[in-house]
Amino acid sequence: MITGRSTASPPLSTSDYSKAIVPGAVTFRTRDAMTRMSQESPVGTLAYVMEEEALLVRVNNGWQYIALGSLLPINTPTPPTTSAPQQHPPFEASNLINQLPSLPKGVPFATRLPKMLRLAALNEPATGDVHGVRGADYACYREAHRAGLKGTFRAFLSSRTQNIDSIVRQADRKLPVSNLRGEVLFNSWAEMFSGDAAPFPHPPRIFSYNGKNVMTDPSWPTKSVWHGALVDGTRALDTSCDAWQTSSPSKVGLAGNLRGPRLLDQTAVSCDKKLIVLCIEATSELFVQRRRRAIKDLNHLDVDDLLSQEDYEKLLNSIF
Repeated sequence: MITGRSTASPPLSTSDYSKAIVPGAVTFRTRDAMTRMSQESPVGTLAYVMEEEALLVRVNNGWQYIALGSLLPINTPTPPTTSAPQQHPPFEASNLINQLPSLPKGVPFATRLPKMLRLAALNEPATGDVHGVRGADYACYREAHRAGLKGTFRAFLSSRTQNIDSIVRQADRKLPVSNLRGEVLFNSWAEMFSGDAAPFPHPPRIFSYNGKNVMTDPSWPTKSVWHGALVDGTRALDTSCDAWQTSSPSKVGLAGNLRGPRLLDQTAVSCDKKLIVLCIEATSELFVQRRRRAIKDLNHLDVDDLLSQEDYEKLLNSIF
């Protein structure tokens, strides 16, 4: 029986164990190791997955991610000048939060996070004319690249040819969704599209690529986002500003109020209004690098080179 009693237990070893008992939770190195122990884990068991730096709870039908708030950094004393063998303190249940790297001075957010899908906003609000979905996708990629983020970012938009739930690579849809500072916004991408309009587990903080909080910064006077989707993420054919190519006041697009309880709020807004445009990391950085090398027209480019819109479309078409 797996328990979470705070009895004396040895520190977590660096040896290759698949699980270890720690005060308050069970620690696993990988998600696969955790799922293999599902039958032995009673409902209510807390699990910490080291590979993902994520906290989950055992529920009736499996495991569910727990949305975590802001990082509480641990202040450590200045190390002594004399060298000493490196010690590995035991994990504490109170410290089971996303351990993100501290940010260098002047950097508005982390460029490398645990396995999560990062959600960001374009640096300026936009009308319903964002030059179509592909134009918005490229704007997301271009601003992410300039901010030092190398993942594949796509616009959080549905259109006549695309459901919003399909814009993330299928293999990554069970990952948590975070903001650019690593604060979890949703337990997983897939969970957002269960038909309940993507309810926020807590009031969101969403940052633009230049580090501004869109919820408080006056650059976005209207705290609503374009999305053009129904509550389950499927496309709303007649309410997407003519496939996001018009700013006519006679046309409308569906938008969600970030100050409301749900991201996929079903508010029709005239296309001349300037709202927040969100971008989602559609797949991992490593996968993108491998895909770029596999495409004949792109394999001569350095991974840090900014792709043209045409080349970026080739990359997206090869993934999705």
